[in-house]
Amino acid sequence: MAIGLVVAAAPAAAREWHGWCGDPGSAPSLGWHFYCDRAAPVKPVEPSEAETLLPPAEPSATEEIARMRHELEESRATAILEPTPENVAAYLYLQQVSLQRASTFSDVFRRVVWSTPELDYTLTRPAGALAKQLWSDDRLAAQQAVLANLGERYGLIYLGDSHCAGCRVFGPLLRAFALRHGLDVLAVSMTGEALEGWPEAVPDNGRAAQLGLVGAPVPAVVLFDTETGEVLPVAFGVVAEDQLAERIYALTALEVGNDY
Repeated sequence: MAIGLVVAAAPAAAREWHGWCGDPGSAPSLGWHFYCDRAAPVKPVEPSEAETLLPPAEPSATEEIARMRHELEESRATAILEPTPENVAAYLYLQQVSLQRASTFSDVFRRVVWSTPELDYTLTRPAGALAKQLWSDDRLAAQQAVLANLGERYGLIYLGDSHCAGCRVFGPLLRAFALRHGLDVLAVSMTGEALEGWPEAVPDNGRAAQLGLVGAPVPAVVLFDTETGEVLPVAFGVVAEDQLAERIYALTALEVGNDY
C-alpha cells in the first residue's frame, strides 16, 4: 500500500513523455524511479588543430595549365571588350609568357631527341634531304629483292573487267610492272573476255568467290600466300608501279608497325 501511495504522489512531470524517451508507444529505456534517461547531447566534431594548420593541396600540372589557359583567354576577352591600353598590354604580357614557355619546351624537346637515339623518329623515317635520299635508295633495293623472290611463296592475281575504263589503263601498267620484275601473274576476266594487256586472261568461273572478292571493285590485285592460303589485297583501282612495289614489300616483308 505504501508503494502505491508513493507512485500516486509522483509529480505529473515524471509521467510525461519526453523527446529523449524515443518514439511514443515504443518501449522506453527507463531510468531510476521510472524516469526516462535524457540522452547525452551529441557534441559536434571540430576539426583538429593539426588539420586546420595543413596547407592547401598544390594544384596538379594539368590544373595549372588549365588555370593559365583560362587566365590568358579571360585577358584576351577583356581586351577585346574593353580595348584600353592597360587591358591590351596585360593580354600581350600573358601571351609573351605563354609563348616563352612553349619555346622553352620546344627547345628542350629537340635537345632530348638529339641526345636520345631511341626517341629520334627521324632515324626510322629521315626528314633531311640527304638522309631521305639514302633511305629511299635502301628501300628501293629491299623492294627489288622482295619482288625478285616473290614467286617462291606468293602468287599474284589480277582481276579485271573488259568494260572497265580503269582496267584498260591499269592492265598494260601491270603487265609492264610484272615484266620488269619477272613476276608471274594470273589474270582473271570477270566478264570472260580478253583484258587490255592480258589477252591470255582466264574467265572468272568462281575464282573471285574462292578468293572472297565477289563484288570487289576492279581493277584489283591480290597476293595469294601458298603457305597459309591467305589472300592479301594489294590494290583496288588504278595505282602506280611504285605504289604496287611499296605495298607488296610492306605486306610480305614488314611487320605491322615497323615503319611507324
